Amino acid sequence: MEGQDKRKGIIPEEEGQKTIRNRDIILLSRILYTIQNVSITEQMRSWQQDRLYNMTQRITGMPGGGGVPNGYEENMATIGELEEKYAKQCTKYLRTLKDAEIILNGIKNHQLRTFVIMRYVLGMENTKIMTELNMKRRKFEQACKAIEQAPDMVHVAWQERFVLKDGKG
Repeated sequence: MEGQDKRKGIIPEEEGQKTIRNRDIILLSRILYTIQNVSITEQMRSWQQDRLYNMTQRITGMPGGGGVPNGYEENMATIGELEEKYAKQCTKYLRTLKDAEIILNGIKNHQLRTFVIMRYVLGMENTKIMTELNMKRRKFEQACKAIEQAPDMVHVAWQERFVLKDGKG
């Protein structure tokens, strides 16, 4: 039965989830999805406005056929609803961005900050991150484990690649 589930594309819940301790990862990973939600609503608004514009071009200056509904009022109501939805999504998006900015600015080490942005905000592939940051798989896995097991980004124990003998740098 389990092999049959995989062929149908059904993934058991346990396989797709990873248990982490770092509460900041969840917020950072939501940024991209929040941006997509705002973008989809913008596209819907644009389509409704184009539709409304085309309707008004077809309507002459005379009242339309004795009160026959032409969809104009419906379209205006839909645009109003979309405007409200868009305003709420933008507010949520800005709040998420502000929270993410606080988290990212709290990371003192710029290498760790870059790693976190690439992996958890941008959602880049692991191999691309390793290539861009010149990391070996072992170092990459250590970094992921350190980040995911810390309570938050401020408490991540990041191991520097190079350390000066006198301890400065």
